[in-house]
Amino acid sequence: MAKRKKRAKVQPKKRAKPRGRRAAVRGKARKVSKSARGKAMKPTVAGAKPRRAAMKKAVRKKEQGMKPPGPEVETVVADVIEEPAPGVITVTEIEETQIPAGRDEREEC
Repeated sequence: MAKRKKRAKVQPKKRAKPRGRRAAVRGKARKVSKSARGKAMKPTVAGAKPRRAAMKKAVRKKEQGMKPPGPEVETVVADVIEEPAPGVITVTEIEETQIPAGRDEREEC
């Protein structure tokens, strides 16, 4: 029997391999630069805390008080009874309506 020819295999695409997981590795301390090594550190003040940023307070709105109930629509009726001569009686009826300024007559209905 004749031998089979070997064909070239398809190469898998090269990908970046995921890094191996290390269980709970401690972080390393940062390296201090050479210029900072010779300088002395400032002494820390005990209990010094950064101040919280001041919050902007909302401006309170003025409460609108109830207006005292003013005279709404005032109607005055006057009857005048006169006797100009004996046995003659005159009745005069006068009606007056007062509406305060800034109010329409149509609001009453």
